[in-house]
Amino acid sequence: MLSPASPDFPSTRWTLIRKVQTGSEKESALALEQLCRSYWYPIYAYARRYGFGTEDAEDITQVFFQNLVSNESLQAVTEEKGKLRSFMLAMLKRIVSKHLRHDAAKKRGGSRAATLSFEELDAEARYASEPADTHDPDNLFDRVWARDVLAKAEAQLRADYAKADNTQTFEQLREFLPLGDNATPYAEAAKNLGINEATLRLQIHRMRKRYAKLIEGVIAETVNDAAEQKAELEHLMQVIGG
Repeated sequence: MLSPASPDFPSTRWTLIRKVQTGSEKESALALEQLCRSYWYPIYAYARRYGFGTEDAEDITQVFFQNLVSNESLQAVTEEKGKLRSFMLAMLKRIVSKHLRHDAAKKRGGSRAATLSFEELDAEARYASEPADTHDPDNLFDRVWARDVLAKAEAQLRADYAKADNTQTFEQLREFLPLGDNATPYAEAAKNLGINEATLRLQIHRMRKRYAKLIEGVIAETVNDAAEQKAELEHLMQVIGG
């Protein structure tokens, strides 16, 4: 177990934010692109669920990433100690508050800010698939965050199977992961793979164990220490189970 003070504890996403703000023009652009790809949808979905229309939600999302390169945001990151999810949500709430007061001075564009193409991202189609009973924008933000954590871990797991030249097994077994539908009976799945059911259960157990480790790794990239990682993992389980 890594201690909270361990210098080796990963902080990749925090590092990306600092590169956006203080890196060279090329480093900043690449880091901002990665952050946009990871976080644009939770921000957009939050704004839509808050009650904003599509155009305002797009503006809020653009302004969010523009604020990452502002002096105010840089100071906030310097002072921030904790979870990237919490930092992002707090920053988003400040932007929404300003927007509600008609005080959002910045719009789309900017010299270092990434301009998102919401038509290409199919933002509204994705938002339309969200459950209608999730009225609280904070809850929706966390649901999207949790789903993205699981998806990132699953993509890494798929890559592990591909390296072992075992992609077919992964495709057969992925339905037994949290994002899968878990619809095929074990006996049928075992038959499809040409193995007995006991072997199938062992493979699923090993896959889930590896998957859990990958989830821990994804979470570790968004916090500062092992204690926060544990708290985020607990929150993730609450969101998934809720």
